[in-house]
Amino acid sequence: MRYRRSHHRKEEAELNITAFMNLMVILVPFLLITAVFSQMSVLDIQMPAGASSESPEEEPFQLEVIIRQTQMEVGDKKGGLIKRLPNVEEDNYDIEGLHQVLQQIKAEKPDLIDITLLLEQDIAYDTLIQVMDASRTAKQVDESGNEEKAELFPNISLGSAPPASGVKLPASGVKQ
Repeated sequence: MRYRRSHHRKEEAELNITAFMNLMVILVPFLLITAVFSQMSVLDIQMPAGASSESPEEEPFQLEVIIRQTQMEVGDKKGGLIKRLPNVEEDNYDIEGLHQVLQQIKAEKPDLIDITLLLEQDIAYDTLIQVMDASRTAKQVDESGNEEKAELFPNISLGSAPPASGVKLPASGVKQ
């Protein structure tokens, strides 16, 4: 026997995407509101220069700032300490004092554009950025009273600080 199939009218299944659309209507604005839009800035840094083959009499002034846990030391790599800046408070460096010293050095040596920052271990990243900002630019007021940014030492090199020496120099002592 042959069975006859009856041709029943098949209804097409309908997709119900209402719940999914409701989820998207809520999820998309939520993700847009909570998204973090950040700006990235890039600072060019170099490794400290190695020993040169020039004689000691011909070596140029090499500005260094050594950032230690208790103080900052500004000096010439070959000439020694220029200024020691003790912390204003515990873990609070004298960034303004450093900025003033660097401006004085720039006034004396306007062609100098290189600076080396040497850090002890466990120096906070925020401290490094503050010192880099103080080293790169200075605010100057022009004749009309407008503030302008002047370039101090844009070529920044980073390195590790040498061990603290046992020689105690006065805080404001200048060695030349």
